Amino acid sequence: MEDTLNRKLPPDLDKLQMLGRLVSGITHEINTPMHYLEHNLSFLKVAFKDLMRLQDCCCKLLQKIQDGEKLDDSVWQELTSIKAEVEPDYLQTEIGKTIEQSIEGIDMVSSIVLALKDFSHRSQREFSMTDINKCVETACTISRHEWKKVADLQLELAGDLPFLFCSRDEVHQVLLNLVVNSAHAVAEKKDSGAYDRGIIRVTTAARGDKVEIRVEDDGAGISEENQKLMFTANFTTKKAGAGTGFGLSLVRHIVENRHNGNISFASEPGKGTAFTVVLPHRQPDRENVGEGV
Repeated sequence: MEDTLNRKLPPDLDKLQMLGRLVSGITHEINTPMHYLEHNLSFLKVAFKDLMRLQDCCCKLLQKIQDGEKLDDSVWQELTSIKAEVEPDYLQTEIGKTIEQSIEGIDMVSSIVLALKDFSHRSQREFSMTDINKCVETACTISRHEWKKVADLQLELAGDLPFLFCSRDEVHQVLLNLVVNSAHAVAEKKDSGAYDRGIIRVTTAARGDKVEIRVEDDGAGISEENQKLMFTANFTTKKAGAGTGFGLSLVRHIVENRHNGNISFASEPGKGTAFTVVLPHRQPDRENVGEGV
């Protein structure tokens, strides 16, 4: 196991492998709001054309009034007819909704792109001062397609959380793995008919000279038999191709071997699971810390 965990991978290969497993869902997350944007812009194009027709008719009518021309019934009939076709009251309501929806779509795409940029940034495996709350937000955004249809995600991020001296890339890997695992546990329980929708809660807190990250769900839970094997190398209960490709044995290696932290979990079959990661603010001499992964 140690040979596997401590192998040297080409720079950024691990991140590319992880993104490769998630890329289909991420692409869908971007395509969906882009589809709505395309539809909304088409509607706005037609609405603009109709409103211009009504405006042109009103401007011509105003010009005739200013010129002192006598207006016959045909002029008013034309205006009434165009107004009935255009339905300005309807457009006034729908255009506002369309613009609001479009802005939301742009914001969604922007958040995904920024999260991908943060995650895919040139390797930050080196230890540096890191915003853990931002790491949590990035992992949750990238994995949104995994949990959005099955669970409500609750973030409770400590406002006074200090920056942590750690490897940002590896913290991303840990968080992404735990959030995706929670999403799958909720989906499993939902598919069994136990409920319609679950909850995933991610919290951060300062604990003296340490930072605590907790990922909790009310999903299917872990059987007592599997609980004994959770951190065993190559152990998985998932189908081939599912998950991030980074098992809990690697997660524990990152937390405990690379960061001198601790990872633990509590689970009750049928009721849910909570993983708790505790990382210290300070690290010993980096030369004494395993450089695997």
